[in-house]
Amino acid sequence: MGELLLIIRQFEANDLPKIHAFFDQMGPESTKFFNTKDVNRKFAVKFVTEKNKSIIRWLAEEDGQMIGYVFLWDIDTTLPWLGIAVHDSHKGKGIGKLLINHANKWAEENGKGGVILITAKDNERGQKLYEGMGYQYYGVHPSGELLYIKRFISFEDPETEGRLPVIPGF
Repeated sequence: MGELLLIIRQFEANDLPKIHAFFDQMGPESTKFFNTKDVNRKFAVKFVTEKNKSIIRWLAEEDGQMIGYVFLWDIDTTLPWLGIAVHDSHKGKGIGKLLINHANKWAEENGKGGVILITAKDNERGQKLYEGMGYQYYGVHPSGELLYIKRFISFEDPETEGRLPVIPGF
């Protein structure tokens, strides 16, 4: 793989055309795992049309094209949630790792205890990526998806130093 010449930056108001082009290119697998009923397209559009201080979002751009994005929501909590998507033609090229590392770095530098995410039970590619980046399987989320946690803080004695948060349904 050649060196990636990409920029990771926060979303801007003029990114709407890039967002729509990104979602328009999604094939059946990406749509199934990440954009059923266009839910995440609508969510991504809100990244630039609404200001929500509990969400931080970045896009990966190469030659003016959006090739992926990552976001953390509930950033005012100890364990924010992560969401990620990579352009179909750029999967397997390390973009997902770069985006997750970017979000993890922000979370750790901002004093978060870790990051949590959910993924479809049959999203084996995603599970392999998350586990390879140190995310641990935690159980099945009430939505039916798999819950993963990446901790930045380790506890010698969880009874006295704290625990993973109580997550509804667990």
